[in-house]
Amino acid sequence: MARERKKTWEEKVTLVRASYNRSADTPLFARDFYQHLFFLSPKIKKYFENTDFEHQEKALMAGLKYILDFLDNSNTNARAQVLRLSQSHAKDNMNIYPHDYYYWIDALVMTVKKHDTQWYNDLAFYWREVVFYPVSFMISQYFLPAKPEA
Repeated sequence: MARERKKTWEEKVTLVRASYNRSADTPLFARDFYQHLFFLSPKIKKYFENTDFEHQEKALMAGLKYILDFLDNSNTNARAQVLRLSQSHAKDNMNIYPHDYYYWIDALVMTVKKHDTQWYNDLAFYWREVVFYPVSFMISQYFLPAKPEA
């Protein structure tokens, strides 16, 4: 059944959060995300050499929560955490190239589609649009110089 795509921003955010809540608690979500990411861009795997994936999977899930909470302008903790993530992923640190985030978004959509028991195709559009907002913020921080350690 086709659904009307003309949704407000708030409706899209609500639908994406509901989709996330239905899918994120499945035990293989993070593992499937990284399988999709490495399938879409095998060169990204180099970023994860010598990575403890048990820890990385927990970090992914925490990061996703911060990214979705970033959408709430009053959530200063989430905004601070996304800023911290963007700084750690910037050129002077992990050097995650801006174009790699597009693979990240596609891997996320593929993974949610696999795990959301109520998935319908319009959710792919909503996920991409909603997640692009905090991801574009992270991309905008790429060239900023690293802050010196206090």
